[in-house]
Amino acid sequence: MKDADLLKNAGWNAEVPPNGFINRPKTIENNDNPDGLSTEMGDIEIETTPEHLNLVSGDPTCANWTRSYDDPGVVGLREHLRKNNGIKGLELVAPTDVKRAAELFHRDGFVAVRDVLSPDLLSRMRAAAHKAVAQLMEDDRDCSAGGGAGGLPHRYSFGGGSASRHMLHVDEWCELIDLPTTTPILTEIFGSADYVVGGAGGDIAMPGAIEYQGLHSDNMWSEVPDPYGNVTMRDLPVPVLTINFPMIDLTYENGPIRQIPGTQRSRAPIPNMADEPDWMKLSTVCPAPAGTAVFRDIRAWHGGTPNLSRDVRAMPNVEYYAPWFRSEGIMRSMPFEQWEKLSPHAQRISRLVVCDKGEEVVGAGCMDPRRKKREAFKQKQLDAMGEKAAREYLARL
Repeated sequence: MKDADLLKNAGWNAEVPPNGFINRPKTIENNDNPDGLSTEMGDIEIETTPEHLNLVSGDPTCANWTRSYDDPGVVGLREHLRKNNGIKGLELVAPTDVKRAAELFHRDGFVAVRDVLSPDLLSRMRAAAHKAVAQLMEDDRDCSAGGGAGGLPHRYSFGGGSASRHMLHVDEWCELIDLPTTTPILTEIFGSADYVVGGAGGDIAMPGAIEYQGLHSDNMWSEVPDPYGNVTMRDLPVPVLTINFPMIDLTYENGPIRQIPGTQRSRAPIPNMADEPDWMKLSTVCPAPAGTAVFRDIRAWHGGTPNLSRDVRAMPNVEYYAPWFRSEGIMRSMPFEQWEKLSPHAQRISRLVVCDKGEEVVGAGCMDPRRKKREAFKQKQLDAMGEKAAREYLARL
């Protein structure tokens, strides 16, 4: 089946229950720890990280719905979103207004910049994203496995679904690294051009993703070792910034990301799904046209929203680390051959993720929502390398 045909008929699978459990435990309860650290990882098969474990209880509001376009609950929510969804007065900044973009980013923890991708790059990026989504669906035709933080059905993660953990083995993702429309804004936000690339991936909300993903805050660090407890990572300038690139117009109904303004420095508990106020659920980055770039401080509270449309909503991303910040989250996942094609600036800021010349990126090319299948693919490659070479490769990741 061609990618276009597979995606055209994707989603709205009524047999997949709300908050389905293929990649999620059936007995998990709401976690009241906003960092998710009060729940042990154990044998949970979710593609997630410790700070996301508070997401796995799912969305209680749709627990009794059917995953159907015409389900009364879905119809009611769609109408509610049509009337109310979207951040009121959302400012879409021109890519030439660099200082305004940085000002809004530092104030709100995010900023939306329009007209970032050329029509040609947007078209090629869409094709690359569709190909990756189709690969994820090959072993998950009904989207019941899903994935990403929280392991919800009908949602995927480009990075999490890749056995290499990133998408830097794909030309189009690499082209996003250094754009004339984003690089000046990145330099202004970080106060320097010495930031580095940490990885690339993104997320997908398939049609029929009726659940809200719980609000959460990402992290890729251990806390600052302040013996007095006065300073946390939230008191510092932005350590990690992600740029998301929506492949279609973000609308009230197709799963726009929600961002809670100003929470990048908040120490308040993040509300779980049962307690989240409606205004937060409606605090979404929409309307915004395809080709927009959403710059996000990953500390700010954010979450996925229902895709009640008939369109696949994909948002590839690139992750950047501040000049002063490093983390084990940076992995060598870019083939040398890809790195050679980059601009001098992109080569310099990608120096920590590029592999040696002739070195294979283990896991590249394998897309699957099931962790065990991804790990089996990687292990087969590592076994072929031999024990010594595999050990050295893993040590250099």
